[in-house]
Amino acid sequence: MAAPGGGMEGAEEAEGFVLGRLEQEALKRRERLKALRQRTLQSKESGEPEPKIPREDEEEEPVKHREIKLRNYDPEDEELKKRKLPPAKPASVEDTVKEQLEAAKPEPIIDEVDLANLAPRKPDW
Repeated sequence: MAAPGGGMEGAEEAEGFVLGRLEQEALKRRERLKALRQRTLQSKESGEPEPKIPREDEEEEPVKHREIKLRNYDPEDEELKKRKLPPAKPASVEDTVKEQLEAAKPEPIIDEVDLANLAPRKPDW
């Protein structure tokens, strides 16, 4: 029994659309694989290495190498000695500790004590 608005037909159409799109992507992939096989066969026959061709959706980024920072290692090579960092000097933490101690001191909230509030109240009050 179908719904009055034809809800089943809409679900079938959506499923058909998804399958159609997946089939199209599968065909594109097959074509790319065939082209890759042909290129590898041609490069094997000719004996020359195949240049790397980036895909359409990928962008080539230059490879960034991090510069070596030698802190604890004492190199013997002259080029590596140029990259050695000077020994680190410990920072003074006295100011930071003083500020934290001053912030931790509680400030008096009540200046005057009222004796009426200090005395216990009667239970029937």
